[in-house]
Amino acid sequence: MTSVECRMTNRRRMTGRWLLPALVLALGLGALAGPGCVTGTSGVRPAGEAQPAPPPRTEAPVPPTEFQLPPRVPRLSEPGGVDEPVPGGDIDWSGNVVRARGTGVVDPGMKNPAQARLMAERAAVVVAQRNLLEIVKGVRVDSETRVENFMTDYDVVYSRVEGYVKGARQRGPARYDSLGGTVEVELEMEIYGEEGLSDALIPALGAGEVGAASLSPQVRDFLEQYSGLVFDGGAAGLRPSMFPKIYDENGNLLLDTRDYAAYLGSGGQATLQFISDLDRVLARPEFARSPLVLKVRQVTGRLGSDIILGGPDADKLKWLKDGFKYLLDAGRFLLKVLL
Repeated sequence: MTSVECRMTNRRRMTGRWLLPALVLALGLGALAGPGCVTGTSGVRPAGEAQPAPPPRTEAPVPPTEFQLPPRVPRLSEPGGVDEPVPGGDIDWSGNVVRARGTGVVDPGMKNPAQARLMAERAAVVVAQRNLLEIVKGVRVDSETRVENFMTDYDVVYSRVEGYVKGARQRGPARYDSLGGTVEVELEMEIYGEEGLSDALIPALGAGEVGAASLSPQVRDFLEQYSGLVFDGGAAGLRPSMFPKIYDENGNLLLDTRDYAAYLGSGGQATLQFISDLDRVLARPEFARSPLVLKVRQVTGRLGSDIILGGPDADKLKWLKDGFKYLLDAGRFLLKVLL
């Protein structure tokens, strides 16, 4: 079909009831053309005529790859964790909880067994709360003080701790011993976190909010080279505490974790990792790229929970204050302790 015939065919199709709006016609002009015709924006072309090449496509520049923090390590649990048994419960330093048990006796003289069991469960909760308060008082805050010292000196800390203990969550259902006629419950509260011990102590610690610091070159180099930072204090007798301090052998303070009291436990993630079995922990896949393990030269403080490093090891950690938050975020700051 010639070019003239194509134009006549198109003109007939555009008249009468098949007349389309100009916009639709412009978009669908190729479909209206008769067989063997090709239409375009510059008019009608005979079929087979070469079409102009599309303009070259320009790609947006690819931004440089940003440094990614190592993936977060899950909180440690047994085996390899640190669980400190105490009368009436335990302090699970690796699990970030303090637990306490309480037992209530079912009154055999009550006619309604269900009501007797419920009253025994309530009594067990009261006993567990009392035990939890006593256990919490004995938790080491730093190398010189326990929670009880702050509760004695600060009324606000006492009231907050007492309130958090009363609001402690129950761990699992109550356990009923039909033979012994008793009901046992277990309560727990966090060491770090909202409505946990760290939150209760903040008014007395004077710790402020931790700002978002930039990632220094020293911290970046460390995170690219190592999978984490481990202080091996088992042989030195290091004991777990909420806010340990780290010194060099000349007594210079390298890090006071108490400065991060308001940050530790935020979002349920940023907490210190306490371990008891270093080899078992290092066998985990996330530590396939070995961490930097530093031997604690000596422990200091009345409760033995502060760290003294040797000169060469201390020199490696001049960036520690800048990088501590990043190590916490990734769960890669670990302390091997002794119980």
